[in-house]
Amino acid sequence: MSYNSAIPQAASKRVISQKQIAANFTEIFAAFAKNHSPLGNTDLQGKHNILILRIQALDPATTSTQNAIYNKSVATFPSATLIPNLFFRPNNSQTPIQMTYPSIGTSSAPTYAANQYSFLAGPFVVYTGVLINPADGTVVNVLPATRLRYVGLGVQNFETGSAIVSTHAIPTAIAANSFTIRFQTSPGSKRNIYYLAIGN
Repeated sequence: MSYNSAIPQAASKRVISQKQIAANFTEIFAAFAKNHSPLGNTDLQGKHNILILRIQALDPATTSTQNAIYNKSVATFPSATLIPNLFFRPNNSQTPIQMTYPSIGTSSAPTYAANQYSFLAGPFVVYTGVLINPADGTVVNVLPATRLRYVGLGVQNFETGSAIVSTHAIPTAIAANSFTIRFQTSPGSKRNIYYLAIGN
C-alpha cells in the first residue's frame, strides 16, 4: 500500500483506520530511510547520509539571515550543453557563486602531465602542466576550453650546449583557451616549461 493522506476520515472506525494508519507509518518510515539514517537509530536518526538536490530553474532569493546551496543547470563553454552544478548564494540575494565544474582531470601522481586541470569556486578552472623542450612560438591549448584570465610560466633545466643558463619565458597571445610561449633568449637545446593558467 502507498502513502494515503486521506486517512483517517472523521467517520472511520478504529478497527479500519488502525491498519491504514499503520500502513502509512510504514510508508513514511521507508521513505524517510532513503538518504537518511533511519528512525530508531538513536545516535544518528534523522540525519542525512546523502543529499540529492533537484535542479532549480532560477537562483533562489535569500534574506539577511539565509544562505542557499542549490543545483542549477549551466551552459558549458564553448558549447551550449547544459550540465547541473552546485551553487552557493549568500544572504540578501547576493551574486551566486558556482561551486562545481563539469569535470576534473588530473594525471596519476607523482607524474606531471602536459595538461591537467582542476576547479576553484568562482567558477574558475586551474590548469597546470609541463612541456618538455617546447620551441619558441609553441601554442598551448588547454582543455576543457574556458576563457583564460591568467597564465604564468616557469623555466627549468634550460641548457645551451652543455651549460645550464638562467632565462625566462613569457606567455603571449593569450586568447580563449590558448597561449603562446616566447623565450627571452634562443630556446637552447633543453628546457622544461611549467605553466599555471586560470580560466573561467
